[in-house]
Amino acid sequence: MSVRSLGLRRTVTCLVALACASYAVAAAQADPPALAPSTEVWQQAEAPYDENPSNPLANRVWGVYQGPQDQVSGPFLASRGKKQALLAKIGLRPRTKWYGAFVPDNGIRTTVQSYIASAQAGDPEKLVQIAVFRMKPWEQEACDRRSTPREKRSYKRWIGELAAGIADTPMLVVMQPDGPFLWCTPDKAAKSRLLTYATQTLSSLPRTSVYVDAGAADWCENGRGNDPERCAQLLMRTGIEYARGFALDSTHYTGPADNIAHGAQIVSALQRAGYGTKHVIVDTAKSGRPTMWNEMIPDGKKDLKNNARVCRTATQTRCVTLGIPPTVHSADPRWGLSDGDRALARRYVDGFVWFGRPWLYNQADPFVMKRALTMARSTPWPGPLLTNP
Repeated sequence: MSVRSLGLRRTVTCLVALACASYAVAAAQADPPALAPSTEVWQQAEAPYDENPSNPLANRVWGVYQGPQDQVSGPFLASRGKKQALLAKIGLRPRTKWYGAFVPDNGIRTTVQSYIASAQAGDPEKLVQIAVFRMKPWEQEACDRRSTPREKRSYKRWIGELAAGIADTPMLVVMQPDGPFLWCTPDKAAKSRLLTYATQTLSSLPRTSVYVDAGAADWCENGRGNDPERCAQLLMRTGIEYARGFALDSTHYTGPADNIAHGAQIVSALQRAGYGTKHVIVDTAKSGRPTMWNEMIPDGKKDLKNNARVCRTATQTRCVTLGIPPTVHSADPRWGLSDGDRALARRYVDGFVWFGRPWLYNQADPFVMKRALTMARSTPWPGPLLTNP
C-alpha cells in the first residue's frame, strides 16, 4: 500500500471517529433507546441462531466502507451537527456496493481490492458486501436485444477478474439485482449460462457467500406476480445449486414480513426440486413503511416508482423510508414480527442487509441529500448507538 493510500485511510478513520463523537450526543436525544441494541453488527459480531448454525454472516463484524466509491460517505463525513446525526443513520451502517459494466474488465480487480481494504480497515475478518450488476444488456434493454458475442466474452473476463480481487475475503455477494428481467430476454439460455457461471465462480471462493436475486415478495416475473414456484424456477436457471441462497427486495419496498414468508415458500419449492435447504437475505434499507409496488407513489409526476415518494411524517403511507438496521438477528422481538415470521427467520434468514439504495436518485445515482435527510427523519427505527462493545 502506498504512503498516500495509507494517509487517506487514516484521514477517513479520523473523520469517522469525529463524526461518531459529534453524533453520539444528538442520537442519545433523538431516538427511543428501548428499540435499539446496545451495539450493531458493524460494531460487534452477532451469533447465529441455533436453527441456522452455518450462517456465514454471523460471528463476524460487518465492514463499513468510507471513501470515494460510495455516494453517501462523502456527504456524511463533510456534514456537521444535526445534519450529520441524521446522515449517520445511513453513513455509519454497512451497505452493499454495486458493481457493473461501468467498471472496465481491466479495472474491476484493483477497484474491488481498494474497496475491501477500506471496508475492512485493517481487520481481514470483517465481512464485505457487493452486488454484481454486470449483465449487459439488463432490465428493459435486455427484453429488447440479445447479448453480443463480445459482451459475453467480456462478462466472463470481468467475473474472473472480480473473483481474483475478492480472493479469500469474507464476502457477501448479491448476484444480479432485478433478476426477474431474465424472463423477458430473447436469449434466456445464454444469459442463464452466464449468470450460472458467475454464481459458480464466486461461490467457489473460500469465504464468499452468493445470494442470487429472486425479485421481491410482490414480484418474480413482469406481469405475472410472485408465484414462489416461478421464483424457484428463476433461481434454478441462475446457479442456485452453487449459491448459499437468494436475495429479496433489492429494488421493491415490500418489507421483511412479506419477504420472510415468501422466501420460506421459495425455500420449500427448491427443497422439493432437490436443491437442499437454501437461505435468504432481505433488503431492509427502504422498507420502513412496507408498500407493494403497485401501490407506491413516485416522488414526482415525471418520476418512476424506482424514485419513490419519501415519507415526510411518521404516519404517511405509500412512501419510502429507512427500515430495520442491518443485522444477523432477523428474529429479534424489537422488529415487531409475528411469532410465525420470527420462527421462519431463525431458520432461513441469514440477515437483514442494506443492498437497496433509496437515498440515490432512481435507486442508482446520484446521491440526493434531501431524500436522505427526509428518510432519516421519518424512519421508525433509531439511529445507530455509538457505544463501544
